[in-house]
Amino acid sequence: MPSVARFDVLASHPEKESLDSVPWRDALYTDEDEPQLAGEVSSGDDYYNIIQYGDILEAIGQGIEARDEDIQPEGEVALSNTRHKMTARIGMGQTVEAAPGDRINLDLRARSGHSGYHGLKFDVGAMREICSNGMMAFVADQSYEQTHSEQFQPGLAYHAVDAVVDGVDTVERRLEQAQERELRNQDEALLILQDIGIDRYLEDPTPDLLTALNEEVEDPDNPSLYETFNAATYALTHLSEDRPQYQLDDGYEQAAQLLEYGEGIPHPDILGEDAVRRRSNQLIEDPEAEEYWEGERESLRDLMEYHEVEA
Repeated sequence: MPSVARFDVLASHPEKESLDSVPWRDALYTDEDEPQLAGEVSSGDDYYNIIQYGDILEAIGQGIEARDEDIQPEGEVALSNTRHKMTARIGMGQTVEAAPGDRINLDLRARSGHSGYHGLKFDVGAMREICSNGMMAFVADQSYEQTHSEQFQPGLAYHAVDAVVDGVDTVERRLEQAQERELRNQDEALLILQDIGIDRYLEDPTPDLLTALNEEVEDPDNPSLYETFNAATYALTHLSEDRPQYQLDDGYEQAAQLLEYGEGIPHPDILGEDAVRRRSNQLIEDPEAEEYWEGERESLRDLMEYHEVEA
């Protein structure tokens, strides 16, 4: 992993020949053969501490070794072209079965950056075997994060490793519960996926989300939260085009809203009512707005009646 170091930020003025140093800002450059500008941050350690990507990965390795178990980690690390973002996926051989034949491999996701706006975050992630869908961060107490205003805390990586290895039962219960909670219909599921922001990662949002729902939902009249979540992750994994991994990880975190509310699963009626209310308000405020799909307004009226949402 490339390391970064602080350098002066210089300012110019058209009437001055020399450059002035900006004392309150630092530039972060990598130590590669051709150094790259990875970030521009506060010069004060009280506001910004460098957290090297290599130190993060080393801490994860130490956390795995400390388990004193036969864990054979595998995975990959992705860097943005400018090195300002890093994402890592580390599998440790932990598997849950959400339903017979629906095996999901848990892993550890680490994200950090040098931009001055992104802290360090560890999440329990997963990969669904039957379709290679990515998943992430749907159990809040299995996430750990810190900001750059703090010195690097390796202990967070150790806790995150423990969460992956010890959290199998928690994840399995969460996924089983999500299969028992059903939405009104597939139109409502589509509105919810739009409402939580999955559309922003897709070139053709509505057709792509419909494709994903048709792929994952068994009964369009009774889509479960689990199926709707799988549709979101299917769209992100298979239908988003040329998105860097750190953007997809943000999308997987958006999708996790379907499986997380406080310490449990969100109620389908609350998700549906919120999405219906916001979408109906959009169409009322802009009568010329294009429908997501042909007949959306009629479907929306039926859902408004069901949820007792007034125009």
